[in-house]
Amino acid sequence: MSEDKPTNRQVSQTSGRRSTRVAVDIPVVIFGQSPEGKVFREQTKTIRVNAHGGLVNLATDVDPRMPVIVVNSKTENQIHCRVAYRAKNGKNQIELGFEFTTPSPKFWGINFPPEDWKPEERKQHTRILSPTAPPLAEKQKKR
Repeated sequence: MSEDKPTNRQVSQTSGRRSTRVAVDIPVVIFGQSPEGKVFREQTKTIRVNAHGGLVNLATDVDPRMPVIVVNSKTENQIHCRVAYRAKNGKNQIELGFEFTTPSPKFWGINFPPEDWKPEERKQHTRILSPTAPPLAEKQKKR
């Protein structure tokens, strides 16, 4: 279990982070793989988010070497992420910090993001996976 430090990236002067964290409950679905290789899907809520990723609690352990897909349940947008942090918490859950492969401040749908969420990045559209990606493809088949 590791926490990576930003390198060659803009870092907030006050917190050492690239963008301000916001404490907000946003419903999400996490698709990932356990350390045993089992693929899982789990509904949860965010604890904190920023322009570069977020933090959630999961009942399922995650293989930190494998990517995860995060689906914003409100917008149905999905994004590829890497595991940035993974630790057991006192509630017999896994605290999972994930980082977007590309900064995507619009992914969360926050109307008034902190000022260090760069204006030029706010105007970018969230990179959404192709319609053939498993989470949405499965959902479309059920309709």
